[in-house]
Amino acid sequence: MIGKILGNRYLIEEKVGVGGMAKVYRAKDTLLNRDVAVKVLKDEYMDDEDFLKKFAMEAQSAASLTHANIVSVYDVGSSEVDGKRHNYIVMELVVGKTLKEIIQEKGPLSPEEIVNYGIQIAKALECAHNNKVIHRDIKPHNILIDKDNNLKVTDFGIARISSGATITYTSSVLGTVHYISPEQAKGKFIDEKSDIYSLGIVLYEMATGRVPFDADNAVGIALKHLQDPLVAPKTLVPNLPDGLNNIIIKALEKDPKDRFQSAKEIKSALQNYSEFILPYEDDALSGKTVRMNPVYGDENIQTSNDNIVDEAHEEEEAVYEMRKDKPEKKKKKKKSKFKTIVLPILMALAVIVLGIFGTKALKGEKKELEKVPAVKDVTEDRAIKILENSGFIAEVVKRQESSDIKAGNVISQDPEAGSTLEKGEKVSLIISSGIKEIEVPDLDKMSLDEAENKLKEYELKRGVVNKEYSDSVPEGKIMGQKPAFGEKVQQGSSVNVTISRGPKIKRATVPNTIGKDISEATRLINNSGLVVGNVDKKNSDDYPEGQVIWQSYKAGDQLEQKQAIDLIISLGKKQQEEEKEEPQQMNYTFRVAPPKEEGSYKVVIKRVTENGDVNVYSSEFKAEDGIQNIRLTGPVNSKYKVYIDNELAQTS
Repeated sequence: MIGKILGNRYLIEEKVGVGGMAKVYRAKDTLLNRDVAVKVLKDEYMDDEDFLKKFAMEAQSAASLTHANIVSVYDVGSSEVDGKRHNYIVMELVVGKTLKEIIQEKGPLSPEEIVNYGIQIAKALECAHNNKVIHRDIKPHNILIDKDNNLKVTDFGIARISSGATITYTSSVLGTVHYISPEQAKGKFIDEKSDIYSLGIVLYEMATGRVPFDADNAVGIALKHLQDPLVAPKTLVPNLPDGLNNIIIKALEKDPKDRFQSAKEIKSALQNYSEFILPYEDDALSGKTVRMNPVYGDENIQTSNDNIVDEAHEEEEAVYEMRKDKPEKKKKKKKSKFKTIVLPILMALAVIVLGIFGTKALKGEKKELEKVPAVKDVTEDRAIKILENSGFIAEVVKRQESSDIKAGNVISQDPEAGSTLEKGEKVSLIISSGIKEIEVPDLDKMSLDEAENKLKEYELKRGVVNKEYSDSVPEGKIMGQKPAFGEKVQQGSSVNVTISRGPKIKRATVPNTIGKDISEATRLINNSGLVVGNVDKKNSDDYPEGQVIWQSYKAGDQLEQKQAIDLIISLGKKQQEEEKEEPQQMNYTFRVAPPKEEGSYKVVIKRVTENGDVNVYSSEFKAEDGIQNIRLTGPVNSKYKVYIDNELAQTS
């Protein structure tokens, strides 16, 4: 696509990103002469007519949103390039980082940053919801932060299409599953409060540096959204302000009725976060959010006895339906069966289990069992303490590079979190040594394509492309890079490059030669860095013979140096077919004294006519040469004005 033009308007310059359904390019809007971002739908979606209709409809809906915290959509279109049809959306180009990149770089953010970003996201959602647009895919990856710390939410419209289609949980959508609401995971009706939940996940990740629910696969993550209690963020970050902790808890209520009911409501809460109090004082007693030590994230789920089986079955059925790529089909449950059949069976099983353990206890065979706490993505020291406090022995068995887990944090554990293990047993840990460091290659004098291929070999990416003039580096070749050649950077880092524009074109200003004789005109043109081109002659009633009456460029125009200027010189008045009697001529002598003792000065003599003053003489003299006698021939009884350095010196 690089170098191609979409819609006879958008010149594709470089690829800047790839999403689940589209590729994003930096482009030049040749009509308005501005940089834009163009999102082009991937080829695999081009044959789905229903999808294409939704793409256009939703993109146009997104284009209707105008807000400082929403990436503006400028245009939507379809264009054929090289025999292939491409559907695209043209958007505002935001130069900066995603919120995900900022969290990965900094870890937990400060309360001020969390509140600032949270309010801006809430403002964007407030605008969208007021326009009946539900984002459905709020996550740090879709949130852009520019160099001035201004936040913009992107991917409105496309997110609605992807969630409106049949949901299939695969590895390609793991990132999104971390941020979906419980009702979204069940395939139920989604409204504004689903976006509020996703915003709550983003706030949680900003506050703690991690998402609240994680598992080895998408289905596991979805189930945790549905049934696992929330580990309060303040449990992981003790110095988090109480008000901010409470806002995050309320946003992440599993029942939409218990969350903030609008983006405006959560925005207001964030603006006054220090005063925000949950409507219930004891989280543990509320049955909604359990304040608990993070090591027990997979146990102690509190729920009522009369619906635990029904709810678990509903959740399992919802996930099963999503995995089959079909809409959710729910069957009505009859609670009477639970009370008359299931409950007695469960009670009987409980009696049997208690009997077995009671017998073993009497025989002295009772073993102290404990669930293994979750320590994934926790620092090594903290993971060891958590495991030891739970009665286990922590053993680091391996350290390995990881692009996802921060250096010093746990990549994985064995046994997995939630497993039942005897106290005193070992839990093996694999610790991240961070992202592999790469030595930056030398890109000097390479073309952009050559540099991209070289960076791929080194597991690096091309970053920002700048352009500068150079007298020594050929146009289109790399003349600079950052980081520099030989520096060590993390695997996957970007390398910014500077491309030569070639030598800078030097400009010259066109002088005014009208009314000047050819020698004076030539001198002025040459002194300006330009040259005299073709010289023609033409009769003129306004200018005497030998004076310039036309030049090919206007005075003040900017041209490349050494460019030629064509001139037309006056031949004087055109002779009539019947010659008129020539007016009598006479000689005039003008005595001009130097206006100063040294240096040069200019003398201009003009003849006074009915049509105005006409230049008849122009020349420069040196003061050292003394008095000058200037002789001219002209009509009898003519009047003249003599100017010295543009000052009227005498008349005759």
